[in-house]
Amino acid sequence: MKLVGPYKARRTLINLSKRSFISPHADIHCPSLHLGQMVFIDDHVTLYAHRDGGGIRIGDYSSVQRYTIFETIRGGEIVIGQHTHIQSGCNLTAALGNIRIGDHVQLAPRCALYPYQHGITDLDRPIAKQPLTTRGDIVIEDDAWLGVGVMVMDGVTIGRGAVIGAGAVVTKDIPPLAIAVGSPARVIGYRDGGSPD
Repeated sequence: MKLVGPYKARRTLINLSKRSFISPHADIHCPSLHLGQMVFIDDHVTLYAHRDGGGIRIGDYSSVQRYTIFETIRGGEIVIGQHTHIQSGCNLTAALGNIRIGDHVQLAPRCALYPYQHGITDLDRPIAKQPLTTRGDIVIEDDAWLGVGVMVMDGVTIGRGAVIGAGAVVTKDIPPLAIAVGSPARVIGYRDGGSPD
């Protein structure tokens, strides 16, 4: 791993691969950060684990581009596979649930993954003071591609090789090889030529 300049949390670098690169302008506050071989962390990336947050793992040959934020809180963890590329301005916040992304996955700029929702039903309490809830982890299987600005909500699995169109809001599972668009996202076809039901 190439070290250039000061880091805000140098002790967190103990578990990192010697062949990975972290920009000196990245902001790292994650004692349980684990990087595989040849991982690239760009300028102004934030990797932040709250005291009650889980770890962040990034697999071999994966990259995280500038202004992306990984955050873990309330037991959530983030696991990224191998040869996966997270483009600029993405936000992955693992609270209550986990975010698990497979191998060869592509996230275009400004994607957002949230395995939790904020309570809104108690009209006697401010929204900011209502509890978080979750329907489960977010799982993105191998070789999926998420277009610009896709949002993925709690409890969703995006199947192997699926393609999600730009700006989609994914609120339920997407089958393998499906092409899905819209808000909420709906399947409009399959990469192998199949038709939606």
